[in-house]
Amino acid sequence: MHTDSTELKSGLKVMIVDRLRLDIEPESIPDGAPLFGSDSQDGEAGGLGLDSVEALEIVVGIEEKWGVIIADDSVAKEFHSIETLAALVSRLLAEGGKKAACA
Repeated sequence: MHTDSTELKSGLKVMIVDRLRLDIEPESIPDGAPLFGSDSQDGEAGGLGLDSVEALEIVVGIEEKWGVIIADDSVAKEFHSIETLAALVSRLLAEGGKKAACA
């Protein structure tokens, strides 16, 4: 089963807004906007300014929704934006698919 990139990004946005009870529309989150902090550039446009507790919520949400396991080092390296999250989930799904086929 292949998950479309646009569909994956949309699903991530909806999951983040629902899980974190954000008072915004999921589609209002730009794909490339920073999810955490403001990168000291006056609250970069569209950035969510999330914290580490919210990052953990996102990890749990992704693991529940897509059935993948996210390693701790992936959070530090790949939790930058919706684009990087979608790439991570897509890669994990592809790896999981291969492992399942070999089992």
